[in-house]
Amino acid sequence: MNTAPLWRAFTQELAAVGEVIDGVEGLSDLDRAEGYRYLTRLLRLALEMQLEHGSARHPSFYSLSHDTAKIGADNPDNLYLNAQIDGRFDYEIVGAVGSVPYLSFGTKENRYAIDGTMVSTGEVDLDDLSVRADGSVRIIVSSRERAENWLPAAETSNMVIVRQTFNRRDREEPARLIIRRLEPEDAYDVLSSDALEAQLTRSVAFVRGTARTFLGWVERFKAGHFNHFELGDQAFFQAAGGDPNICYVYAFWQLGEAQCIRVRSSVPDCDYWNFQLTNIWMESLDYRHHPVHTNGALAKLDADGGVTITISHKPLTGVPNNLLTTGHQQGVMLMRWVGADSHPIPELVVEDLR
Repeated sequence: MNTAPLWRAFTQELAAVGEVIDGVEGLSDLDRAEGYRYLTRLLRLALEMQLEHGSARHPSFYSLSHDTAKIGADNPDNLYLNAQIDGRFDYEIVGAVGSVPYLSFGTKENRYAIDGTMVSTGEVDLDDLSVRADGSVRIIVSSRERAENWLPAAETSNMVIVRQTFNRRDREEPARLIIRRLEPEDAYDVLSSDALEAQLTRSVAFVRGTARTFLGWVERFKAGHFNHFELGDQAFFQAAGGDPNICYVYAFWQLGEAQCIRVRSSVPDCDYWNFQLTNIWMESLDYRHHPVHTNGALAKLDADGGVTITISHKPLTGVPNNLLTTGHQQGVMLMRWVGADSHPIPELVVEDLR
């Protein structure tokens, strides 16, 4: 088969995805440049998902969000692992749980390329699991109920998501996990032109669908959460792949050059909390090099046990919990409460700097 038409079709479809960014008005040069970079990042993730780790018969873990490719307000404290599965098959996840404070496993029906949803079909976290004394664990992923360490799936499940959440990455040991199919077939995953065409088509659809989905979120937040927090519909967030053990509280932020934002909140009894900044595309800001997020282990609390976080364009001397916009004028901010006994709505105040 002559694959040249296949490649031309792929590149033409990919070029057309740029219309998602082209159609957004009121962007700074930084916002627009990051928008096109965002598409390249989504394409990298899509190709990893569809081509390199696309076999449900021979699954393997990859990361659908990480420090240089990001989706949907990715958590800077998280190490995400994803694997492609087929809900008609049974799998096992084996390895060591490490020392991360929060470790959760979910099966999903990933439909980002179709309608922007990633509905949960089963969830467990470390508290639900029996772990051996040496820290090793075995989890069965199946649509059929199992007696112990069962991660439920449905016949429509096509993805496993593992969230490892750190308080301090430099002090905690990540989980080491592999996934494999039970009763594997003695068959190779042989690539054909037809299979490659389908993989490339799904990759472009994922880029387009994901970009449109979270652009819609940002428009929603800008209209209803402009410089203030709202609890929002948690079912809406979970339908896009959110962890049901997490309460997500969003605000759209916009900040003038001579201003700062103060975010104040009480802190509930919870397993973990964090706060982060994203750009207009809901990518976490560059946490590799700049203070753009904090959490319950990193933040300095107020005398009353609450927390005050200050967001500014430049560092403010002597101000605790000072996060930086890294040159952005607007974006999204997010407070996560994990396993919390209540879900406070933070107060947001824009102040002029003196």
